[in-house]
Amino acid sequence: MDLERLSVTLRPRNHWEAIDLGVRFALSRARPLYAAWFALTLPVLAVLTLIFALWLGEISWVLLIMWWLKPVFDRLALHVVSHAVFGEIPSLRQSLRALPGLLRNSRLLAALTWERFSLTRSIRLPVDQLEGLRGKAGRQRKSLLGRRIGSAATWHTLAWLHLETILWTGLLGLVWLLIPEDLMPAGVTLWKLLTAQPLWFSCLLYLPLLACSLLLEPLYVAGGFMLYLKRRTDLEAWDVELQFRRLAQSHTARSGLASVCIAILLGLLLGVATPSPAEAADSASLRETQISQSGETIKQVMQDPAFGKEETERRLHWRSSDEPKNKDAFKLPDGLRGLFQGLESFFEWIGKAMAMLGRIGSWLLILAALGLLLYLASRFGWLRNSGDAKAPPAELAGFDIRPQSLPDDLASAAHALLAAGDARGALSLLFRGSLSRLAHREQVAFARGDTEGDCLDRTRQQASARAPYLARLLGCWQRLAYAHQVIPPAEIEALCQDWRKHFEEVSRG
Repeated sequence: MDLERLSVTLRPRNHWEAIDLGVRFALSRARPLYAAWFALTLPVLAVLTLIFALWLGEISWVLLIMWWLKPVFDRLALHVVSHAVFGEIPSLRQSLRALPGLLRNSRLLAALTWERFSLTRSIRLPVDQLEGLRGKAGRQRKSLLGRRIGSAATWHTLAWLHLETILWTGLLGLVWLLIPEDLMPAGVTLWKLLTAQPLWFSCLLYLPLLACSLLLEPLYVAGGFMLYLKRRTDLEAWDVELQFRRLAQSHTARSGLASVCIAILLGLLLGVATPSPAEAADSASLRETQISQSGETIKQVMQDPAFGKEETERRLHWRSSDEPKNKDAFKLPDGLRGLFQGLESFFEWIGKAMAMLGRIGSWLLILAALGLLLYLASRFGWLRNSGDAKAPPAELAGFDIRPQSLPDDLASAAHALLAAGDARGALSLLFRGSLSRLAHREQVAFARGDTEGDCLDRTRQQASARAPYLARLLGCWQRLAYAHQVIPPAEIEALCQDWRKHFEEVSRG
């Protein structure tokens, strides 16, 4: 690719500047571009009109097929624009001769089928047609190009779609206003014509849309191509390479002139002979080596922080808020009023349909949310009732807490053990009874492997009213069992009395 023959200036641009450059460039080369464009599209349009409009009476099929065949027509437009960018404007005959090769080697089948509704087809087309990549390499190339300009290409397509719609409605309104009222049948409204659609009205309705589409599509292709060139310039540093080439040419010209002058001066003054063939060969080989290493030199230069930056500057400006002083000064004509009434009825019907779809979608979302909630409830056990709760363990922290293993009057039994001098047995019985009451009566969820400290922590979380007593009891038990300290009998007797106050109420409850 000879960058020196480019007819556009390479410099850093944002996405919309690149698209605008493409449109302006296409308009500056409008004659060869639209000559090739209409030489292909008008014969196809004539054949489709003869078959579907005049023979079958279905002009809407003409519009649909012409829209579907846009990828076929786009390839010829891109051929003209891409050659014109590099200063080679092909003639009409050359463009038509190149058409079979363009259709055969540019993935036309994919463009007409699964890629037809792609919103980034304006930047995919140059990859298919100009680079000729297929398969995995083509997908990787398109992915690389679309990382920075994919959103711009999507908005480019959507903007062109809206532009075609605006121009179509404006042109349709203009044609409708130019129809004399004497030629319109009595009692005929725009809504009736939209529902009935006689042949003359179908032509009036669809031909402006077809004309707008055919006129704007080459500009759309040119904008996408310039967006593609902008991305390649960013990736491959075309602008920097072009500047280096120009600097090298300027340096070569200056150094060549200086070398000639020095050689003449030395030949005249010193009589120096011309260089030998071996020296000339060494000089040529050195030059070839420097040229082959130019790519690495360019990469080293581009690693400098001064290159490769993109800076965006935004400024705030005051906007004028002037509004028309007399809003009722303009009155719509009768014909345009009828057009707007018909469009209002049409969009009202569309609004009702969208509202119905929205209600159906809302109910579907509600049902999906309920289903997800039920699934989560069953998955995490939110729907389990109290009867499904896990049974308390039989042994906890080394103590047997089964209710059948404990005496009926636990406080009296502990007091009897204390009177018999078995303080360890009294505290053990009180601790076992406390854990058993908490686990079976107050449903504290003890785990089988809980330690004494874990039992106290769970009691504080799930039965906080019993936690102070259990802490006192556990403190006495640990001092006696582990520290081998002597616990005063009065303190153990107080624990027996308090046990009745805390846990016999639970038993009676």
